[in-house]
Amino acid sequence: MAPFWHHEAVTTTRRAPVLALAGLLAMIPLLSGCLTKSTTVGDQFSGSIIIATSPDQHPQKPTFDIPVSLSGQVWSTDYPEAGEDGATPSVPAPPTSANNGQAAPSPEGKVGSELSFDRLSAGQFGQLGDIVAAALPDPSATVNLKSTRSGDIVRFRGSASLVDIETDSVYFSVSITFGGEVVATNGRRVGDSTVVWTPRAGQNADLQADAEYADPATAAVPSWALFMFLICAIIVGTVAYFAYQARDRSPRPGREPRKPLFHKRPAADATADKPTGETAADTESTTAGSPE
Repeated sequence: MAPFWHHEAVTTTRRAPVLALAGLLAMIPLLSGCLTKSTTVGDQFSGSIIIATSPDQHPQKPTFDIPVSLSGQVWSTDYPEAGEDGATPSVPAPPTSANNGQAAPSPEGKVGSELSFDRLSAGQFGQLGDIVAAALPDPSATVNLKSTRSGDIVRFRGSASLVDIETDSVYFSVSITFGGEVVATNGRRVGDSTVVWTPRAGQNADLQADAEYADPATAAVPSWALFMFLICAIIVGTVAYFAYQARDRSPRPGREPRKPLFHKRPAADATADKPTGETAADTESTTAGSPE
């Protein structure tokens, strides 16, 4: 009868594959969640949108109504921000001109709000259009912000309908920072990945920009897939190892114990089967000396 401690050790060894398999099953939701998260990482947009009006023409200052779902990534501040003494500083006009040759709209003498956003997804970015349109002084004004991806090119196509707003009564500025270099735009470039538009009130405006960079989701999937494969391979290998070590080695009923394929014979047996040189010589001399 095997000692008690031996039985307990065997039982513990046989439990190891079960525990390893249970650990693998417990990690599957976590690994799946990581993989799902990596596939949802996509294009992200940051920037700001300014709406400021002349107090004599629009006494009510524009404000942005930010939904709770975007409150962590979108916020609003006064424009221009008041100084420490409470006075509103003057804002210089943009340094460039509009595409039609006219002077760019100026924020001088206007007050309003600035909407800032940070790392919004394409879907969240599209929601800003209605938020911005609601802040404009004309209820019929519309703003659309849309982005699509084709290969390594991210295309931004926006529009703003400001036809019923008095000219020069509203300062409207849109600044967007893309995830890569901007290769084409009808706005004003600021650096490699930022574009600024300042549409003029009283007309429609098209906002266009193309940025080129690899899809973040495509770049993230191989990393997570390799990580998941390595984890699964390690766990499966561990389970297989413990299962092999814990296999039942006892002989089956009615079957002789399996002999090892390679068995080294004891030295005594080898000597008994083959006579040594001295024994053979003694045998020959004894035969020769015996009488016939």
